[in-house]
Amino acid sequence: MTDDEGLSQDSQPAEQAEVFGPIDAGALREIRDLVVNQEPLVEAASLDDPLNPQTLSVELSDGVGAASTARIDIRWSLTGNYAAHYTDNQGRDFRFDCHPKPDAPTRHFHPPPDAPSRPVGPSCITVREAPLFTRATLQRWRYAYTNGIFEGLNDADNPP
Repeated sequence: MTDDEGLSQDSQPAEQAEVFGPIDAGALREIRDLVVNQEPLVEAASLDDPLNPQTLSVELSDGVGAASTARIDIRWSLTGNYAAHYTDNQGRDFRFDCHPKPDAPTRHFHPPPDAPSRPVGPSCITVREAPLFTRATLQRWRYAYTNGIFEGLNDADNPP
């Protein structure tokens, strides 16, 4: 199920937007369609604004371990920067990001349980194409979901 009228998200600060780059609405729509077709636990995948989307929110009917619901918010820029942020109803978060960040690799991972801004380490996801990134993100989420744990989430070798 897709829905272009999702919950409104706060816009990112202007200085962060300049580093991340302008959002690629076409890529967000492509990612949305792939997520809906690839992941059976997707309940809804919606863009925050149908005309000028900034974020794709993917609502999942289950989460990792004790979580009964979860969401993955995805941003993709025209410059190929991206962010995939998992959060669940147990208050656990992680992020796979690719964007310039001082004192961190461009492709970096914010680990669970709270996805802190620092420290971050290199991300196992090294692809830069939207369809491959989508598959890699879903693969790593599915790994955590199937095993019911976050350990090893970032230990894959260049997924998908």
